[in-house]
Amino acid sequence: MKKFLLLPVLLFSLIFSSFTAYGATPIANAVTTDIVASIDGAPIPCYNLFGKVCIFAEDLADYGFKVSYDNNENKLYISRYHELSKPITATYVPPQNRPIGRLAFKVYPSNVVTTVNGNKMSSFRADGKTLIYFKALEPYGDVVWNGETRTATYTTIAPWKYTLPDSGKDTSANISDFSLTLTKNASGGFDVAEKNMQYMTAPTLTGGNTPYVAFEISFVEAFTGATTAAVENFLYDTLNANLDEWLTNDTTSINEHMKVTINGEPVPITWVSRLIGNGHSDYKFIFAKKVKTLDDLQSISITFQS
Repeated sequence: MKKFLLLPVLLFSLIFSSFTAYGATPIANAVTTDIVASIDGAPIPCYNLFGKVCIFAEDLADYGFKVSYDNNENKLYISRYHELSKPITATYVPPQNRPIGRLAFKVYPSNVVTTVNGNKMSSFRADGKTLIYFKALEPYGDVVWNGETRTATYTTIAPWKYTLPDSGKDTSANISDFSLTLTKNASGGFDVAEKNMQYMTAPTLTGGNTPYVAFEISFVEAFTGATTAAVENFLYDTLNANLDEWLTNDTTSINEHMKVTINGEPVPITWVSRLIGNGHSDYKFIFAKKVKTLDDLQSISITFQS
């Protein structure tokens, strides 16, 4: 797996503070605002830039996010701990009667690529740090603007997981296809219709605080042997035998052989990955659909034919 050289965020800020000090031309002013922005109830310093609420990316490290800089690629990565285990340590208290429209910082263009959950976001340099729009946090939660209260709030969406129970069915036949359909029933659970899922270990769906739904399956060699060869060989060839790498550029083949609908809507597959180790092969499929909670998932259908 690709290794990143990660520098502490503070060092990153110091290195690039010189960018604004020696001849760069400002492109705008970030000004003070009466708007109060908060992350999961904790206020965070914010400013008005081009009429939008903006924050410093580096501040997010105190609000449950991971903020890291890749010196080799000149990128700033913002990600969220899926386990929601990183606590908020910020102690910022918004000042009373904050003036509106007063110059806070001169804003400069940035040559650093800033990503949130892998998605490139607009970013700027100010005060030796990185300004991003508050709305850029949407991949991990709900961002809501309230004009009456003059507040911008971010609320984390918790992750959810659904694992198909072990069926205990026969696993002696050779297979070249599989399917899984979950349909929400009156009790709030799922009615399950499936074919050949017993050949896979712990088929799992996940979603929530990600901009997608993921489907994960595992083939255990000692358990399935040659019975799943047709399926595994196809997936292996689709990934061009590149282990531990996302396939992001060409998903045409997998979309021809795997069809997915979520809540009745056809959904494309955007990423596929493969990991191997200890006699098993693990596959992960990313579906281009965000489902916040299991309550929002009414149905999902996955069919595969090698």
